[in-house]
Amino acid sequence: MRGVWGGGNIWTVIRVNGATYTFTVLFLRLWLTVFSVNLHLISTLFSQQQIEALLHDDIKMMAASNALIHLCLFLQISLNSGTFLEGHPQGQRRRYPHVLVIVADDLGIGDLGCYGNHTMKTPNIDKLAAEGVKLNHHLTASTYCTPSRAALMTSRYATRYGLEGENGTAAVVIHVASQISLPFSETTLAKALAVVNYTTAAVGKWHLGSNCGFFGKGCNGPKKLGFQHFYGILDTLRQEIKEEPSFWIFPLNAPIYQGILGAWLLLMVLLIPAKLTLRWRPLSLIGTGLLFSILLGLPWCILTHYQFHTRRWWETSSWMHKHMNGVLMHNEELIERPLTVDGLTQRLVNYSVNFIVDHAQDDHPFFLYHAFGHVHTPMFTGPGRSGCSKHGRYGDNVEEMDEAVGILMETLKAHGIDGDTLVYFISDHGGHLELIDENGQRVGGYNGLFKGGKGQGGSEGGIRVPGIYRWKDHLPAGISIDTPTSLLDMMPTVLELAGIPPLHELIPNKKHEIDGVSIANLLLQKGKLESRVFIHHCLKSIHALRWVQENHIYKMFLKRHKYPANSTQCGWGYYSYCSCFNVIDVSSQPILFDLTIDPYEDSPISPDTTEYQETTAYLLAYLANWEEKVHYPPSQYRSMWATIHSIWLQPF
Repeated sequence: MRGVWGGGNIWTVIRVNGATYTFTVLFLRLWLTVFSVNLHLISTLFSQQQIEALLHDDIKMMAASNALIHLCLFLQISLNSGTFLEGHPQGQRRRYPHVLVIVADDLGIGDLGCYGNHTMKTPNIDKLAAEGVKLNHHLTASTYCTPSRAALMTSRYATRYGLEGENGTAAVVIHVASQISLPFSETTLAKALAVVNYTTAAVGKWHLGSNCGFFGKGCNGPKKLGFQHFYGILDTLRQEIKEEPSFWIFPLNAPIYQGILGAWLLLMVLLIPAKLTLRWRPLSLIGTGLLFSILLGLPWCILTHYQFHTRRWWETSSWMHKHMNGVLMHNEELIERPLTVDGLTQRLVNYSVNFIVDHAQDDHPFFLYHAFGHVHTPMFTGPGRSGCSKHGRYGDNVEEMDEAVGILMETLKAHGIDGDTLVYFISDHGGHLELIDENGQRVGGYNGLFKGGKGQGGSEGGIRVPGIYRWKDHLPAGISIDTPTSLLDMMPTVLELAGIPPLHELIPNKKHEIDGVSIANLLLQKGKLESRVFIHHCLKSIHALRWVQENHIYKMFLKRHKYPANSTQCGWGYYSYCSCFNVIDVSSQPILFDLTIDPYEDSPISPDTTEYQETTAYLLAYLANWEEKVHYPPSQYRSMWATIHSIWLQPF
């Protein structure tokens, strides 16, 4: 019986006695002992593609050729990784673990109990940390949703494939019916895991491009990036989705609307002499009037519902956002438009629960990417969840998300795969500090004492996020790590922990220059990470670099936001967060901090010291080498045609 949030949460668990497999395992081990010797020799001499080509040439006339090819490829990967058949504690065939990635939206590092919040109730995420590894210096790759999620998926900075904005462009994918997307040529974790027969699903907020065809057919962006199943919102959530904006907007105090109205009235008046002199019939008169109305209605529609004539040319009206971007999709099928946000968390979790139930005992493991709409605006909850927290609607959202995490974890446990599932919890970036609602109530996250937040690329509050890895009985429980790590590290880390070959072996003959590193040994407490440098972008501009050494963590600012006195934010309101380009350029004399002794960046290192001079010299040389080696392509958002809402691509 499936578990449904609010419906009893009862599951039936079926287990198979390990003795059933005894004879089969012994036979296969004997057969593999002979076969693996030859196969290992083949695998060392030939690539997977060469093996496939040889097999295809030799047995292409046999009906079973395709199955045999895939069997040999599977055995090659399995033998190389040493994870094909071994005794399992419960007698089951050992396989790669399930992978569950949970992404919060706009969640501040100071919003969780396990990171020091004593007034927000987050027992399930706290339990995740208590049973796993909590990363205290975990970093995102961007302070905006789309580039951050793209980096999470690919382990590559989004600037490498033009998914960061520039001055005067959008910062994220704005519309379902646009042509901006994470390039399908990029290798995602879902694509990598599919090579070793994972069943993959993405649930919740996508925000990486829809790839809709004409008339909104085939919106297969998630599928193109490796996910076999999708249920969720292709774009993002906006405040307008919860409101009731009007389509018919005609502010007569605006000169441009006065001009449209005047032109329409003039044309209507001209129809009178046309009737008298040309002796038009009433039907012709009405038809001409309708034609004039349509001709003048077109510029009204464009001026009202599109913003080409404004500084934010990529935007549309509130009505358009609600009815065009507020859509719920199941794979490529439109389920709901406009989206009802109240109860959305429950619907998303129920889909993920059913996915886990359906695939818990499959022969192949699953990869489930569950991306919450919480705690992005608008603030919404399910029935009975409003007013439960001490922090208003924002607190209600955080606590509802925490409850949802608990449902997912209980589902794993109820189906006997709790110890066979690697879980990673992350926020896409820091909290949106400046947000307030119509009543003046804060609806943005809390980033602790770190300065800045969402949209502020070099700010510690925007890029320092909660990060937790949990794999029961495989990773140590209840430990905290202060070494700087990044969501860029997810793909190589998951592959190594799961015993899957690294990316260059898994998908050979393709260049894989990733920016993340495996932190598996760090999580397992088997070693330390080598010195590394992080680059902190604000859109496409590089604002800061972070140099991680054994005893120091240096952060060098090239551009920095200036906050009001005694404040760590940029005012109040939705658009009040600091622009990436309205900053102080300090590149002529960079500002340097040692975060090991000054985590809140209050006391910069004096430029007169040897420490400052040597550290900045190293980081500036590193940056020069990076810019010479890595050439960023033009931002996809430069193209108005690709960025704007294209009505012919809209799913209906």
